[in-house]
Amino acid sequence: MVLGFMVTGFFTSQAASFEKATYSDRLRLPFRDDRLGISRSVTVDPVTAEIFVTDWRYRRIVIFDKDLLFRYMMAGDRFSTSPNEVAIDPEEYLIVLPSAGDTLSYLDFDGAPIGQLPLKGLPEDLVATPRLVSVALSPDGETVYTLDGNNKIVWIAGRDGTIRHYIDMGAGLDEQDFRDFIFGHVDVYGQTLIVTVPTSGVVKLFDLEGGSPRFVGLQGTAPCQTAFPVAGALDAEGRVLVLDNQRALVSVWQVEGNKCLGEFAGFGGGPGGLYRPLDLALDAQGRVFISQGYQGRVQVYQHDSPAAGTTLEEEAPPAKAPAREPSVEQATPQKPEPESSQDSGN
Repeated sequence: MVLGFMVTGFFTSQAASFEKATYSDRLRLPFRDDRLGISRSVTVDPVTAEIFVTDWRYRRIVIFDKDLLFRYMMAGDRFSTSPNEVAIDPEEYLIVLPSAGDTLSYLDFDGAPIGQLPLKGLPEDLVATPRLVSVALSPDGETVYTLDGNNKIVWIAGRDGTIRHYIDMGAGLDEQDFRDFIFGHVDVYGQTLIVTVPTSGVVKLFDLEGGSPRFVGLQGTAPCQTAFPVAGALDAEGRVLVLDNQRALVSVWQVEGNKCLGEFAGFGGGPGGLYRPLDLALDAQGRVFISQGYQGRVQVYQHDSPAAGTTLEEEAPPAKAPAREPSVEQATPQKPEPESSQDSGN
């Protein structure tokens, strides 16, 4: 069975309970002496269901297929600095956030650099130069979402980097709270934009234009509280999975009423245990991928529901866009034109 995908509405029906996810496997490289270093992020390709892991320590992106087998890696001279995070569009082009955090890099699916993707049309009254800490794409690949740690803003931009909207997460904060404010990850599931705010102990939920704000989470260190949430995912039942960096587990929340339904995982160095987890992703098979720096592990848990906006279908995924040589004119890269366009016959 292969994976097909469809987009569902913003927030589906709310579930009253869930079955605790169970540990099933971990991602492994083919050579015993080659292990993941610091796995800063994990992302599932929306078309092929491949898993992309950014390995900050060894300056590479490692790709596994939908059966969890190593496929290939992009490493070394592909990146000016270590990659922090990657977003994959439906035509298999990559937007990479480097650890420097000053701009986004644009690669083709073979890892060949195409150019930079600077943000354009920024307000003139910004507090500071943007420092980007996370990136995601809309399901159609046309909208870029990135978190600005300096200005505490969620930028919503077109594919050329032009700002269309933004969410000012720092509005109304006093000077101390503004300085202490920290973003986690930004993610998109179906028609839902997810932004984690570790310092507030909450996960913010919006529609794809940054409207209809809601949240889950209750800051604290007791069971079913969120001490330091760093990433979130939305399943097809409308439940939010929240990865807690400090409590080393995942809590599952019903959006309506901000109700915690339960938790899974927990502290440990053995299979299924977590220590300072950094990111999670949920796929169309209900698999939860959790990355962490300690031991460089990406572990896999089986959840009772697939990701929102996905479905399993008995049909092949859309074909990948073929790799192309970078164009000299692409100083500010646009979404690549199809092969039938006038400038594809070089």
